[in-house]
Amino acid sequence: MDKVPDFQKIGRELMKDAQTIAEVEMLNFVLSNFEKQGFTDSGFTPWQKRKDDADPGRAILVKSGGLRDSVKVTHSSQEKVELSATAKHAQIHNEGGTINIPVTKKMRKYFWYMYKSTKQAKWKGMALTKKSHFNVKIPKRQFMGESKQFNEHIEGLFFKAIVERFKNNSN
Repeated sequence: MDKVPDFQKIGRELMKDAQTIAEVEMLNFVLSNFEKQGFTDSGFTPWQKRKDDADPGRAILVKSGGLRDSVKVTHSSQEKVELSATAKHAQIHNEGGTINIPVTKKMRKYFWYMYKSTKQAKWKGMALTKKSHFNVKIPKRQFMGESKQFNEHIEGLFFKAIVERFKNNSN
């Protein structure tokens, strides 16, 4: 006579497994966006290139790796798993927007130094500007958020885990 599986135990194990799968897959999804240099929702949207690319071989949004490395699981329960990027500039890069930077004496000194070093007129212009602030538009370069393709991927993994667990317990 076949033994009846303990369905409640299987359910508890599946919930724990689903939480772990969600944590790992969400983190991998966000980190892969840095590698692909774009975001995948219904389709792939590449990030806008840098305007004056002084470092053309370097990936976009990756200079020190601080932004990418700041992405962590900040909440995890059986009901919900959340990731956050703790770098102070994460939100402006993910959502885009305008930042207002005050022009300081220290900045003007740096602009003069750069002008003397490079002889580029842009540095002289920045050193002599009458503006008290620079408004810098940061383009949206989304690396985390809601994704239709990710949701389909994770549902497939959950379904596969359920099927595997019941196959293993039916023997």
